Amino acid sequence: MQHILAIDIGTTHCKAIITDIKGAIVSASQRPCVSITTLPGQHEQDPVLMFDNVAGLMQEAFSSLKNKSLTCVSFSCAMHGLMAVDADGIPLTNIITWADTRSNQYAEQLLANNNAFEIYRDTGTPIHAMSPLCKIMWLKNEHAEVFNKTHKFISFKEYIFYQLFGKFIIDYSLASATGLFNIREKKWNETSLSYAGISSAQLSSPVQVTHTEKSMLPEMVEKLGINNGTPFVIGGSDGCLANLGCGAIHPNELALTIGTSGAIRLVTPTPYTFEINTVFNYLLTDKLYVVGGPTNNGGNVLQWFIEHVMKKKPDSGSFDEVLALAAGVSAGADGLLFLPYLYGERAPIWNATARGCFIGLNASHTIEHMARAVVEGICLGLFDIFNSMQGLKESVDVIYASGGFTRSTFWLQMIADVFGKRVVLNDVADASAMGAAMVGMVSAGILKDVEEGKAMVKEGEVYMADPCKHKKYLKAYAIYHRLYNKLKTEMEALNDAD
Repeated sequence: MQHILAIDIGTTHCKAIITDIKGAIVSASQRPCVSITTLPGQHEQDPVLMFDNVAGLMQEAFSSLKNKSLTCVSFSCAMHGLMAVDADGIPLTNIITWADTRSNQYAEQLLANNNAFEIYRDTGTPIHAMSPLCKIMWLKNEHAEVFNKTHKFISFKEYIFYQLFGKFIIDYSLASATGLFNIREKKWNETSLSYAGISSAQLSSPVQVTHTEKSMLPEMVEKLGINNGTPFVIGGSDGCLANLGCGAIHPNELALTIGTSGAIRLVTPTPYTFEINTVFNYLLTDKLYVVGGPTNNGGNVLQWFIEHVMKKKPDSGSFDEVLALAAGVSAGADGLLFLPYLYGERAPIWNATARGCFIGLNASHTIEHMARAVVEGICLGLFDIFNSMQGLKESVDVIYASGGFTRSTFWLQMIADVFGKRVVLNDVADASAMGAAMVGMVSAGILKDVEEGKAMVKEGEVYMADPCKHKKYLKAYAIYHRLYNKLKTEMEALNDAD
């Protein structure tokens, strides 16, 4: 029996799954990622330590399989990460992750420019501090000594492939989330490069997600304990591959993920651009686009509540406890609303300096009400993104759920009630890793295309919306949606007062 090793590189964990060619998961393992957040707005990771995590997962997998039945290795990676390297591939910076907001000033400058909509339309990436385009502008202006020494600006996956094969390559999927790549022409976008102050020579060569490399550097063959010649498939980005891995591959199927952060995504044959900074348009393959929006505020908001309100250590038990508190209060939290923008926000408001707040708090409210409002606020934030998708959302009749939140039946039911849609859970341990495995199978000729991979996804529990609760949530959402615009000026004033 042949097997696929899929590696999913996130910001919280690096994960590895081994599947057979029918999509059944044989084993799964993970290693935690350490983030550096010492400075205001900073969110970085050490690429050397991260590479050791990935190498360790691969070594364990190769040892367990003994290389005898390994068809290929395929990758998924978090979007929007950026690092600078010299001509020898030695890091000049850490990985600056999607959560780093220090380039917000340059995102705002770019948004005020006449070419802002053109850049957004052509690259599919909203202009925001998460974007590598804005991160490069920040490095150029505030860390000129690093910028001037940089040979390549790359993502962590590109760093991995350089370490393994000595080549700078990037898949279309990950490139499409940089703000530097023209998603229609499949090449680096000249307007973006001009604003970044770099040339295409300072970026990697774009390749399709099924692209493979086989001639590994000798020292890495020895280190990893792998037979040289094993195909390494470059794969795609974690968000796009999550759609594939959870089975949401058609325009009526919405993928919804809540982990540390969250997102909703639809697969379409063409990109959709409304007004500036509404949805993203990223590439799943060279012919399929993933349209949707990300939120900064998911499980990390519950973690904040556990640490700073409940005064407990965040772990699996404390997460269960806060959800149990929330479940003890009726839908709507007795008139208490929570804007979850603790970490700024991406879609649909695209404001890195937005703030969170409780609205409607009175003396009758308890910690249970606050817990309920926090969980509902995360869900209403995702529903707000959904509603920003205008005509696209009308075709959706099912939601495929993935991410850590799927361990909670209470939270899954709340998503069904808020959205008023059927929510389907499948038995995929990690949707992004499974999506990477499917791309590996396409590359190996096991599947003819990614659409065929949907047949591998087995549907599990189904959650149906409660019409009464959905009606109640629609009323709460109407207030929620108005609140940001009413409070935006005051949030900005608070930021200026810091």
